[in-house]
Amino acid sequence: MAHIKKGRDSFAFTILAIFLGNFLALVNSGTVNVALPSIMRELHTNINMVQWLVTGFMLAIGTISPVASYLGNKFGYKKIYVTALIGLTVFSALCGFSGNINLLILFRILQGLCAGIIQISTMTIIIQSVNKEKQAMAISLWSISIMIAPAIGPTLGGVITSFYGWKAMFFSNVPIGVIAILFAILFLPALKASKTVSLDKIGLLTVVIGNVSLLLYFTEGSTLGWLSIPALVLFLVGIIGIAAFIWRELTVKEPLLNLRVFKYSRYTLGTILNCFISVGLYSTVFLLPLVMEEARGFSSLTVGIIMLPGALVMIVVTIISGKLQEKIEPFWFIITGVFLVTIATWGFSQLKMDSSVSYILFLMMIRYIGLGLASSIVTSLSMSVIPTEHAGHASSISNWLKQAISALSIAIFSSILAIRTQTHASELNGKIAGKTLKETAFLFATNDTFLFATIILAFSVPLSLFLKKRKTKGAKNQHDYE
Repeated sequence: MAHIKKGRDSFAFTILAIFLGNFLALVNSGTVNVALPSIMRELHTNINMVQWLVTGFMLAIGTISPVASYLGNKFGYKKIYVTALIGLTVFSALCGFSGNINLLILFRILQGLCAGIIQISTMTIIIQSVNKEKQAMAISLWSISIMIAPAIGPTLGGVITSFYGWKAMFFSNVPIGVIAILFAILFLPALKASKTVSLDKIGLLTVVIGNVSLLLYFTEGSTLGWLSIPALVLFLVGIIGIAAFIWRELTVKEPLLNLRVFKYSRYTLGTILNCFISVGLYSTVFLLPLVMEEARGFSSLTVGIIMLPGALVMIVVTIISGKLQEKIEPFWFIITGVFLVTIATWGFSQLKMDSSVSYILFLMMIRYIGLGLASSIVTSLSMSVIPTEHAGHASSISNWLKQAISALSIAIFSSILAIRTQTHASELNGKIAGKTLKETAFLFATNDTFLFATIILAFSVPLSLFLKKRKTKGAKNQHDYE
């Protein structure tokens, strides 16, 4: 087990240092969404290009996640966390200096690599340094940073973009990054690896090829033609790459990721359910700013303000559910949460041109209450059964899958949005004229995309039933359930 140096590593300061870094790592996934229309106009590009600012960021997180546990075991999780924070801060500044879309996408991808390391290392630091009795609350607070960053991001992005432009949005990360770096250096415990590990280069190669190929297929499929030779090659290479990675990790002596953590059924179910929840989180974060700005004509500032109340409610709900999960069966929080997220997403699929702001706010509140009830508890329950020495691998796998699914989801959402916009525009041609035709077609296409997300989320409701605790002989608390 890792050796932990004691000192100024109290619970409060440890969580604060983790929260700041995690928040910074993910906040731009929300701020950038609101700024996409501004970036499209200023850099003279289109939705297929700017969506790479979102999917490229998340693909990078998913790609680096399998490597993060290796880096943490080799160099220590505090060291890689601080290094990643420095990189994230520097690349944020470089994003602000970018003058074309290709350069901006490049620096966003590099941001994503740093963000992926930050997410993995913070979860592992919690598992390895926080007492079991406080882990549920620690993970709840950690989950707040995971959820609140993309949720409150649109508000921050809307305010900054409206008054100072989208470049200032990236520059604003620099002072936060400096503070996070100082807190991490001063207050985080030094976690050192207990053994020397080697990098599974073949495993790394196969997972990168698989991830990138599948994302390219779902991103460019509508342009290439879903059944065209280039698209099918990408799809087959992606499937073969992921299959080869799984086979490699199950047979090699020192795997990049120890997939045998899936023998813990609660961890497996929790990871799958979290992937569904991620779809619900990013569908709204990605689609809602677009439809409110492009179809309804709201400003970035207005969109940000609309998305703020729900995010604040989610913080309160997450803290309360984290405190109560030792007293109330966590299953009830989970089933209620995923049901509310599903219902709210369906509600967004029914938006009309004259839907009131109060209706949108109501759906946002329902959605964030659901996320606050379910997300952190699912993570806490799934990680509670993992032995400390496997925490890095379990955290890496969970994060890799969530980010890969989220990136693929946004790529699919973008493709559906583009295809259905063209379809509705053709159907409405002659019935509606001018700008109204474009706005209406875009709204209808967004509704179709939200409906698709609702169908995916619907599977999470019955899946959550399997997380109902089955008490084993001699169990005394939630950590004794398998």
